[in-house]
Amino acid sequence: MSVGKKILIPTDGSNHAKKAIQWTSDLGSGNGAVVYLMHVVPVKRLSSPSGALWVPGEPQILIERMKQQGRQIVRQAEEEAKKRGIRAVKTVMAEGSPADEILSFVKKNKIDMVVMGNHGAGALERFFLGSVSDKVNHLAECICVTVK
Repeated sequence: MSVGKKILIPTDGSNHAKKAIQWTSDLGSGNGAVVYLMHVVPVKRLSSPSGALWVPGEPQILIERMKQQGRQIVRQAEEEAKKRGIRAVKTVMAEGSPADEILSFVKKNKIDMVVMGNHGAGALERFFLGSVSDKVNHLAECICVTVK
């Protein structure tokens, strides 16, 4: 199976995200492929009438804490990927809707494959919001693998 030259692994630090790294390394995709490890800080942004962005109900200190945790998640994922033999690793941080940011990154960077964990939101949350992996699997224009 040819996996392409650019692989994206979105990570939230969950066990399923770690399994996505393991699956990718077991596939042997570290051979010549660039693996992007991406964490999205789930911040809801709205535009004000002036066009400025603001974040309702989420104080800046909370957002900074979430960014700090995200950077730690990405660093740990990078260490795990390199430990498993994936040599070309790049890390990416973003803010916004996780699925939308992942899809945007895939399109802008011409990603060949997305490998992501399916960490299963609760039934009620999935009913109202859908899951990130479901949305990415349906809308990304590349190969998508969901790891359990």
